[in-house]
Amino acid sequence: MIGCVATPNGNSGAITPAGPQLEVTPSNINFTSAVVGVQTSQTLKLTNEGGAALTVTGVVASGSGLSISGFSGSTLLSPGTSSNLTVLLTPKTAGAFTGSVAIMTNTPSVGASLPVTAQATAANKALTAGPASLSFGTVASGKTASQTLTLTNTGNDKVNITKVTVSGAGFTMTGWSSPVNLDSTQSLTLDVMFDSTTTGSHSGTLTVASTASGSITVPLSGTVGAEAPAAHSVGLSWDASTTASIAGYNVYRGGSQSGPFSRLNGSLVSGLNYTDGTVVGGDTYYYVTTAVDSHGDESPYSNWAKAVIP
Repeated sequence: MIGCVATPNGNSGAITPAGPQLEVTPSNINFTSAVVGVQTSQTLKLTNEGGAALTVTGVVASGSGLSISGFSGSTLLSPGTSSNLTVLLTPKTAGAFTGSVAIMTNTPSVGASLPVTAQATAANKALTAGPASLSFGTVASGKTASQTLTLTNTGNDKVNITKVTVSGAGFTMTGWSSPVNLDSTQSLTLDVMFDSTTTGSHSGTLTVASTASGSITVPLSGTVGAEAPAAHSVGLSWDASTTASIAGYNVYRGGSQSGPFSRLNGSLVSGLNYTDGTVVGGDTYYYVTTAVDSHGDESPYSNWAKAVIP
């Protein structure tokens, strides 16, 4: 008699083991960007690939700064089901790290042991400002000029910006209201304005206090000239935003319909109109507006409006 073996449909001849079988993904863990004192995490997926139920009875992390989250003490895995847990590493010292994660089950022959490796670097809290100084040039008395300053976390550890202050007559700032945490490579943008009514040269300083090493001091300068009568002006008006809790509006001007656009107003415009008295005869300008809510969030640009100055 010639015998034959039936294979399960769809498995191309693969036969599911009659008992439980544990598969762990990934099979090893490497923390590639570990920083001393900073917690990082990776997810482990436990899957029962066998044909009988399996209970995970214990998960043990070995190594200084290594721990487990998401395992409550006993996890039942029916055939074909999975469960996730998190491996956490907070390196204590810089250099190479080795550890392991052991997974125990109610079946002595079914378990896993995973190696854990990392190359931890020392924490580096660094904050930079760009540009390094702000010069507003000459501004007519009663007019406002604005520039953008960007604070960037250039280190590998979180930086807490605790305070930003501006000194000097005529210099003000928006974009800051309370302490801000920046992760590595994250940035904070500040708008700095100059609108003194006193003619002559002015200087000031923007100072940043943070948990980063070193201090940041940005020099500010500008000159106020006598106000010249404007030969032309552009009057703008727009429809009110339908978004709740609108705090005001910003008005931007550019030389083309695609920008770039520069903000004209210093403080938020509370109404639905604005007059641009800084235009020059013979030029063409494009205007857009944005709405800013009570949390400081700003909408995208509106449709542009074109003004041709005779």
